[in-house]
This record gives sequence, structure tokens and C-alpha cells, in this order.
Amino acid sequence: MSATADSLFDDYWFVLARTGRARGPGADGPERLASSAMRQTLLNAVRRKPQVMVKITSFARSKEGLAAHLDYISRNGQNEVFDPAGDAFSGIGGHMGLSARDAIQHYGRELATGPIEEASTGKKKTGRPRKRVSMNLMLSMPAGTETGAFELAVRDFLNEQFQAHDRLFTFHDDRDHYHAHVVVGLQGADGRWLNPRKNDLLAWRETFAASLERQGIAAEATPAYSRGKGKDGYRRDLEELGRRGTRERPSPSPSYEAETEERAIRRRAEAWTRIADHYAAAGDQEAADAIRDYVADHYDYRPEPGAAQDQAQAPTPEPPTRRRKRPRDQDRER
Repeated sequence: MSATADSLFDDYWFVLARTGRARGPGADGPERLASSAMRQTLLNAVRRKPQVMVKITSFARSKEGLAAHLDYISRNGQNEVFDPAGDAFSGIGGHMGLSARDAIQHYGRELATGPIEEASTGKKKTGRPRKRVSMNLMLSMPAGTETGAFELAVRDFLNEQFQAHDRLFTFHDDRDHYHAHVVVGLQGADGRWLNPRKNDLLAWRETFAASLERQGIAAEATPAYSRGKGKDGYRRDLEELGRRGTRERPSPSPSYEAETEERAIRRRAEAWTRIADHYAAAGDQEAADAIRDYVADHYDYRPEPGAAQDQAQAPTPEPPTRRRKRPRDQDRER
């Protein structure tokens, strides 16, 4: 494969925030994405499909914390909540002789407990105990999304992504966009624990986008950095806790650095520009123009003539080596 094609693939992998380093064809790894598929994926990303949102809003650290969250999303049992099979807790409570709120809370306690040892089979919980018992998600699409199809897509996504985990969900229309609140038990039926990371969220967004597409809703899961967006320091969990009047307020992590965010966004703008230049050089003006329009709309970036090519050819700097302490240095520290 030529150096130009290799550089294009590296930029593609970077702007769409794919994890890991792609491997070439052969026994050592999957085949590299075909050029036609790569082109289509890039064009899907820049043609302004509505972006899906899958956001972890909080974690419950106890049964009591989960109970408070369930009261919040269910409006104390007034809002319809559904179990993994899609059955409403108003009906489930009726069969149990309980109110909808009590039925939701009963299920929440079981969800927080996790898999229970079965005396008949001798199965036990596996893995070490965790401080968190549930994960709270919000799923949404922009205003105007058809609500019936959205609800079907949410159910489809949860059944595919969290099949091994207890979960419940509900829908809210109290904002300018219809959205779903989901509670997922962190310990699965096999005893394993969910420990979500940034890469997991990206995978969940892509799975949710696919579920929406199957229901006829145009959706895309392009990472925020690829759209010229970075962290803005806003913490939804803090705002929600304030709205609920909760006393305990977590301290936000001081990870936001404006210069770092700006530099990361600029690097993606440069990579998008190199991709556009590649398609222009190959005579594919449709792809080149679409990507350049995307950069102009989403990034405050105007490349200087030749800057993209110079950046692509610049060698990657080696990481600095750490000097080993000499015995004299160690003695001085003592």
C-alpha cells in the first residue's frame, strides 16, 4: 500500500475516533477498510445527519441512591416505566397488588442486588464487589424526531447492548427534545460487571444510531471532536442534582483545559483538510467539496497553502525518554 493511502487511512481512523491502530490484511488482523466503504463512511459523517446522544448522567452507589433516581425519572410513579421485556410497571404492579411506584422500587432493589445465588444450581456471584450498583443513561435525538420510531429504537438498542443486565427505562418530553432515561444494573447475569469507558460510549452511540436507522430515523454517531466540538466544562450531573435539591454534590474533576481542547480540535480540522485534499487530487470533487464545506461549517480553521501537505509529511516526534536516577540523585533526595 502506498504511503499516501496509508496516510489517508490514518487520518480517517483519527477523525472518526476509532480506537487502536488498524492492521493490514493477513492473519495478524482484520482487512483494512475498502476505499469505497471508507469514502461512504466519511460522507455519512459530513452530510449533517442528526447526531445521537448516549450519555451517562450518573451512577447509583446504593439502593437508597437508586430509589431516589427512580422516583425522579418516574415522577414518583406517575410516568410510565418499562421493564426489559417492555412491559409497563403499572400493569406489573396491578398483578402484584402494588402501585406502579412500589413495583418500580421493588424491581430497583432487585436490580441493585445483582444476580442472586441459586441454591439449586450452586451458582455464585463472580468478580469483586463494586461501589456502584447501577448506571443511569440518557438517550436522545434532536427535536422533531418521530417519537414512536424513537421508542422502538430505544427498545431495540437496549435489548442488543444490555441483554445480560437488568434494566428499566422511561421517556420524557419535558425538554425541547423527546428523550429516554435508562437504568442499567452494573452486574450482569453472568456475574460480570460493567465498567464503561470512553470507547464503550462511542460503541453504544454507533449501536444506537444503527437501531434508529432500522426504524427509519436518519442518525449518525460522529464523535464531538470530529465535529469541531470539545468539552465546555458543563456538568449535567451537577445541574440535575441542583434541580432535585440533593444535598450531596460531587466535585467536578479539574480535567478541562481550554488550550488542550483547542489543540485537539485543530488537529482534527487539519486531518479533515488532508482527507479533502486527497480526494481532490484523485479527481473526486464531490467528496472533496463535501468535506471542505463540513470543515468550514464546523471548525474555525483556515489552512495556509501547503500546510496540510506539510503536516502530513512531518515526522512523528519520539516521546521523551525518562532519565534514570543516579545513586547521587537518590541520596540527595533523602
